Amino acid sequence: MAPKNTAKEQIVWVHGNPLALRSGTWPSGQTPRAILSFAGPVQPAWRTALRRAGLRIRFYCPPAGVCVDLPTSYRQTPGQLADLGFVLAGRDYDDAMCQRFGKAGQPIPQSPLPGDMFDLICFDRRALPPVMRHLAKLGARVRQSANCKLRVSYAGDIGDLQAIAGVKLADRVRLPSLLSVAALRLSLGLPAGLPAAWGLDGAGEVIAIADTGLDSGDPSAGMHPDFSGRLRALLALPTNPSWATFAATRGDDAADRASGHGTHVAGLAAGSGAVSHGEHSGLAPASELVFLALEQKIEVTAAHAGSLPSGYYLAGRPIDLRDLYRQAASYGAKLHNISWGDAAQGAYTDDSFETDLYLNEDPAAVIVCAAGNDGVDRDGNRHIDAGSLYSPASAKNAIAVGATEGPLSGCGSRATWGQLDAGAKRWPVVADRNDPVSGEADRIAPFSSCGPTRDGRLKPDLCAPGTNLVAARSRSTPYKGWGLADPMPFYMYDGGTSTAAPLVTGALALIRQAWRRERRVLSGAALKALLLLAAQPVRGRGTGNALPAECGFGRLDIGRALPPAFAATPGWQVTVRDAASQRLETGQQRASVLRLAGNCRLRAVLCWYDPAGERLINDLALSLHGPDGRLIATGGVPGESPEHCNPLACIDLPLLAKGRYLLRVSGSNVMDGPQRYALVWAVDTTAH
Repeated sequence: MAPKNTAKEQIVWVHGNPLALRSGTWPSGQTPRAILSFAGPVQPAWRTALRRAGLRIRFYCPPAGVCVDLPTSYRQTPGQLADLGFVLAGRDYDDAMCQRFGKAGQPIPQSPLPGDMFDLICFDRRALPPVMRHLAKLGARVRQSANCKLRVSYAGDIGDLQAIAGVKLADRVRLPSLLSVAALRLSLGLPAGLPAAWGLDGAGEVIAIADTGLDSGDPSAGMHPDFSGRLRALLALPTNPSWATFAATRGDDAADRASGHGTHVAGLAAGSGAVSHGEHSGLAPASELVFLALEQKIEVTAAHAGSLPSGYYLAGRPIDLRDLYRQAASYGAKLHNISWGDAAQGAYTDDSFETDLYLNEDPAAVIVCAAGNDGVDRDGNRHIDAGSLYSPASAKNAIAVGATEGPLSGCGSRATWGQLDAGAKRWPVVADRNDPVSGEADRIAPFSSCGPTRDGRLKPDLCAPGTNLVAARSRSTPYKGWGLADPMPFYMYDGGTSTAAPLVTGALALIRQAWRRERRVLSGAALKALLLLAAQPVRGRGTGNALPAECGFGRLDIGRALPPAFAATPGWQVTVRDAASQRLETGQQRASVLRLAGNCRLRAVLCWYDPAGERLINDLALSLHGPDGRLIATGGVPGESPEHCNPLACIDLPLLAKGRYLLRVSGSNVMDGPQRYALVWAVDTTAH
């Protein structure tokens, strides 16, 4: 819950930290930038006035604040900021603010990487040269640079780095990991195949998988037949130069030698099932694949062996995730799958920020992220304990995917949850411990990481099955997952939320293909909204449904996200409003007319790609008005506190009478506008 503003004090959020600004107090002018608070919801004219006054906006501080460059005149007499009328207070942007989740906030678990490695984010590219000169004077070494980001090694205090004038943020380097369940890498699947009448196979879609590697890593030397002829690109990303400070590598290639994780993930999304005659195909078997191999064998030097063992790591990951997404997009990929992450416990990290930045850069793209496998129930209430979400799944605009159980078919594992938790530390309830890990695909898997995020947003967004799923196996690894599947050795059972995610990615390829047949190329926000519109309830471990923080909007349902022409779900009619011209500023609104025949259910989802930043920056509202013009319902998010913090809103009414209704989207507080949005709704005539 956010601190409350008082009459004389404004609370704004700076990199996830609350900052109190008292009305009538102003910056000292000792720093080149300042945090300002505004009089209320941000008006477009205020942004214009700031620019005309030479106050360049650097970033926004919700709900009504901004970081600006202070020109010389304002640094000499900061009190003249009051002359702008809408500025209530100001304060220097100093080194104490150059961190996410400051000393008073809940700390993020430390990374096992060497403690002298830091990531610095500069305000812009022009700041890089002076920042690098300052770093040289401190004795810090720049190991790599990308966009506005520097990775440095420095033996001194992080405060020295945060105090550099051009540095926006500084933090220790973090280490992502594959999302596998200890002792048993769980695999997942959807119930039996898609109806042939739909004719959907992902043809014309391009899926990007950034993961460990893909089978042999070299199509010319022989590739798993399930990917034959559909590899648009297979790239081995070189080891990040910053690893050279504490480790050596054995070379860079795209082979999947350690766990076979990447091959299995790719198979779930896009494998053709060729060797199995289609039995073990992925969800989008005709889609093309762009694969970026990130995993490398790392030999850690003796000086650092105590904190980081030698082994396979995602060492090819660039320091700025936008470079990863851009590289895949250069080959035509709009659907990106990330089945790894950082155990940030719901925090909004650099990975989250860069993911949100990219989705604003390419609004047609979708990024699907595994939520994590750190779910526990230590208090024994049969609900997953809050706050175990990974990053970049914590990004506002990404689709974070949790896991339900998978099917109990074929071979795979017949273990119980108790066998995965011998010490009864994760799931102490006997009823859960005795349950098999598979068999109830509508039930939450207890390992699935739980939200909300640290600022209270709903995550994960939805779930897909997460145990005992068959997909392609890398022939470059001895690893067998939960067991081999026929025909051997081409397939295996494996999983976790890392395999739930590619099911959602493959489903998006089918949904996007279906709407293209209707001559509609949908934005990423519209595709996300369709998934949430279509989601079905998830059962909890005890009685009743899972909590929203466990399962988001529900579990994956492809049919309810398809255009009406497919008649996938009788009586369920979907409408999409998704145009580049649909943009709102503060105080503006736009309405869609619905003419209902009566006695029907209405479900609507509003979605937008919010600007990058720890908290909600642009706030839109959804409301439904009846035939008489009166307000019937306002949109919300399952489990959300009274303070709206999600770039989503949903209305779900079980029974509406005949009449003309209005679905209205309003700009409540659009700090960085105008804001584009997508609105989708479905009318269910079978609800009665």
